[in-house]
Amino acid sequence: MNRRELLKTIGLSSIALPLLSATSEFTAKAIQSTALNFKFGELELFLFSDGANVLKEPFPLIAPNKTEKDYLNARKECYLDQPMAFSLNILLIKKDEKYILFDTGNGLGKNENVGKLLEQMQASNIPANLITDIILTHAHGDHIGGILLPDGNFAFKNANYYIGQKEFDFWMKENNESTKNILNKIQTKLTFIKQSDILFDCIKVEETIGHTPGHLAFEITQNGKILKHIADVVHSPILIRYPEYGIKYDRDFETAVTTRKKVLEEAYQKRQLLVAMHLPWPGIGYIGKRDNKYDWIPLSFASNLKQIEL
Repeated sequence: MNRRELLKTIGLSSIALPLLSATSEFTAKAIQSTALNFKFGELELFLFSDGANVLKEPFPLIAPNKTEKDYLNARKECYLDQPMAFSLNILLIKKDEKYILFDTGNGLGKNENVGKLLEQMQASNIPANLITDIILTHAHGDHIGGILLPDGNFAFKNANYYIGQKEFDFWMKENNESTKNILNKIQTKLTFIKQSDILFDCIKVEETIGHTPGHLAFEITQNGKILKHIADVVHSPILIRYPEYGIKYDRDFETAVTTRKKVLEEAYQKRQLLVAMHLPWPGIGYIGKRDNKYDWIPLSFASNLKQIEL
């Protein structure tokens, strides 16, 4: 089955994809899994790619209040010589019988570079109907767009949802019908979460506002170790090296800068392992320093391992 046929099938039925067998032509031949599998204490983690949004004009999207020369110098410092793109790195946690997904990506039918989460999950033998819980970091379209299929049915028919009350309330008042439609659809399955809440005995909620009014990060703890999902606190290595440069998408620019600096400094001081939605695939690593500026240090691992132990 090619990708066009897959999209047509999914568009016709919300249960079509989960019913594909693990030995189908789709899984075995057409789609190869690029997912990474981790062991983190008693948890099994997966990182999936929903694709990447290619940036035709990275400046002034990044560093909107700076000069193009500032931007180009920062890009050079970060060794970003290739065309710029925002990756879409989706984290899944398996805890006992729970399959907990953080955000859902763009969804199907947006453009050919994104919307690959469902096929990547299927290729890893995790069909969408296994997902029990979906934690939403915030309600931008590239994070909630995958909740619904093109026909309006749920992509994850057995999932419950979690989001910050501030985030939900903000978007329900905004003039954004697509977002409101998705949030309205999940209301009967929705739980509101807040600062310091503990989910599933291992996930701590942290408010990281600025990018949106209710943006959340999450500390995942096992045996004293922490893996922190910072979602859209940073979009690019440039914003790690120059957190004050910011991005046009930040709803409250100055608050986002303050939040970014706080998160980066804590990660640096505590040597926290981070996952970020939009950093270059797979978006997992540490914050270091070079020339007294923060630096992104991708996690080092052997690429031939079936499972990476954190």
